[in-house]
Amino acid sequence: MILIRDIPMVALQKALFALIKPKQSTPIYGKVPLNATFPYITIGGITAKPVMVKDVVIWNTSVTFDVWGSPGDQQAVNEALNDISALITYYGQSLQIEHYEVIDAEIDLAETFPAADNGYHGNLTAIFKMNKTN
Repeated sequence: MILIRDIPMVALQKALFALIKPKQSTPIYGKVPLNATFPYITIGGITAKPVMVKDVVIWNTSVTFDVWGSPGDQQAVNEALNDISALITYYGQSLQIEHYEVIDAEIDLAETFPAADNGYHGNLTAIFKMNKTN
């Protein structure tokens, strides 16, 4: 049995903010300010499932990026999803995550749809396989 003490959700989220924020013109928020204007990006759900391999824990993680827009922002939402996809597929395996190494990074799915508040919404789910480095 391996003792699992460190779940990589916060470290992964910090690394993704550091990757996306300077390379994306659409703002990304951890907490959306009251005066935020559309479109903008948030990081939604993150899942992490441990897989024991001999004496190492490999983490299979998924991260959902949400892009929020006004009713006429379909193109802007799609462009932000394109940019996130390009960043993850290009930089994902070299992502600097504190105390973790990324083994693989890929896009699982992307979708867009009208939002319940008459706006427009898109999301992209990325999958990361990573292990602890120390």
